Amino acid sequence: MSMTGKHKVEFAIPENGLADWLRTLADQIEAGALGAGEAPVSLEGYRGLKIAVKPSVEGELRAKLSIKFPKPARSAAELLEPGILEPGIIEGEEDEEEGEMPKYKSLKKHMKSTFKAIGTALAAGQTPPAAEFASFIADSKLMVAYPGKGDEFYPEYLEKTQALEAAFAAGDLEAMKAMHQELARLKRECHSRHA
Repeated sequence: MSMTGKHKVEFAIPENGLADWLRTLADQIEAGALGAGEAPVSLEGYRGLKIAVKPSVEGELRAKLSIKFPKPARSAAELLEPGILEPGIIEGEEDEEEGEMPKYKSLKKHMKSTFKAIGTALAAGQTPPAAEFASFIADSKLMVAYPGKGDEFYPEYLEKTQALEAAFAAGDLEAMKAMHQELARLKRECHSRHA
């Protein structure tokens, strides 16, 4: 089972042991799990890995290892009403903490990727991959919670998204293609005013 959230670990390394530590780390990455002992961290589904090494005290280095995993999927009940910010969210806040909405730019980048995957599958006459499709639908419902980013388009966007979801559930490729084109049109219109 994949992990979620961020996991950080710090290490004290003798200055002359950095190369050996990095080799061991590379072996662990190749094996798919970091750390030793009773609870190694599996890398299954990880989205990012950051390593920072800095001098600490004489003859010692401090290494920080941060592993980023996708956040847990939010249920439809947890999704916000269009245009309403989640309590505790400050508009324009840069840091994304657990339980807060993702950065708008990150959300849009992810949506662009999944929307493209859906379009590619439909153009090939295939049903879109379920994971990408579910992710796009969830992201779409979350996207409309950001005020000032095209609020006037949100009701029609949600309507077309629901129609796309219904077509997917019915396995209707033609209806999916039509709704994908409608969403692409709405995206162009919205981005021309809110780019």
